[in-house]
Amino acid sequence: MTCSIVSLLFFLFGYLIWKKKMLFLIAGYDEETFVGDKEKLAKMTGIFSIFIGVITFVLPFGLETIGSISGIVYTVIILISTIIFVIKINMKN
Repeated sequence: MTCSIVSLLFFLFGYLIWKKKMLFLIAGYDEETFVGDKEKLAKMTGIFSIFIGVITFVLPFGLETIGSISGIVYTVIILISTIIFVIKINMKN
């Protein structure tokens, strides 16, 4: 139940950032100091949020079928994808 609610929030924020261009939802975003392409930032951040929502929704099913190893895999996926996301965002600026 908790993972479903959290994943719905990630879907919602991903949609609002990507499609509705509500960039103020991005932590640390300052419109006055940002010099990159806002469209690309919105798209990348929105897709990343939706991706996190999908794997958060799938997590309880993995825990039920595979066991606690799926929690470790979930953590590794989150860490690696976040590192890659931050590197890509910084390279775009």
